[in-house]
Amino acid sequence: MGKRNFFTEFGRGVKAYGLAFKMLFTSRFAWFMIFPVLAWILFFCLGGLLVGWLGNPVEEWIHEGITNWVGNIAWLHNAGAVVAFIFRVLIRFAYFMLFLSVGGYLILIVLSPIYSWLSERTETALTGKEYPFRFGRFLREMLRGILIAIRNTFFQLLVTVILMLMSFIPLIGLLTPFLLFLSSAYFYGFSFVDYTIERRYLLVRESVSYVNRNIGFVMGIGLPFAAALLLPWGQFLVCGFVSLASVMAATVAVCENDSKTLPSEQTCSATKSAQECGTDPKTLPPSQA
Repeated sequence: MGKRNFFTEFGRGVKAYGLAFKMLFTSRFAWFMIFPVLAWILFFCLGGLLVGWLGNPVEEWIHEGITNWVGNIAWLHNAGAVVAFIFRVLIRFAYFMLFLSVGGYLILIVLSPIYSWLSERTETALTGKEYPFRFGRFLREMLRGILIAIRNTFFQLLVTVILMLMSFIPLIGLLTPFLLFLSSAYFYGFSFVDYTIERRYLLVRESVSYVNRNIGFVMGIGLPFAAALLLPWGQFLVCGFVSLASVMAATVAVCENDSKTLPSEQTCSATKSAQECGTDPKTLPPSQA
């Protein structure tokens, strides 16, 4: 892929978000936005319970240990309770910060079945092609999505470690943050694009080949999600919403890539029914059906 073609494809990937957001805020897709909220509540509540379950015994141990240590010193009588309270606050604050820091990465794995379903519905809206529900296929695509997310997370961590080690080299160290950001855009774009190309029954190595051949629009798809991960607060929830648009944008870009151009009636079907756009095979004349 030439430099000019790379930037053209990169722009096409970013541009796909325009149609993706337009589709996401229609009644046909808007209800998908409840899933990131449910995931956020689930993680936050279960994580809080887990922290309490693990932290309470330690808190009691600290309280008893300090109380026994200070003995009968009157002015230190409440020292154990104070230190235990500080520990309780710190452990919950540490969990909250960890939740904000890594929550965005967990969203790809937890919502993988939703992404696969969303991508399928988006392709149906764009092309009119229906995918009848089959549990075996749904399970296969769900497991594949989780596998791809875990695989890409592993390789992204590996690249991160290598780049961090290279950061000690003069000049290269200055480029490390930029290279880390680009690698994130690539791997996240890969994950989002795979939710569409998995329905082409490609093996993982064939998906890797497809992504590398189309690295421009793949990185364009991954860029907004990688940027959302840089947010200092509300990262998990924001990434959840952005990820929905990323899946839809990836589907738009792959469908465009398959046909090279997206006909106007397909763009119409993204926000209307197939009958309204005249793309439903049942409504076409025999010569066009």
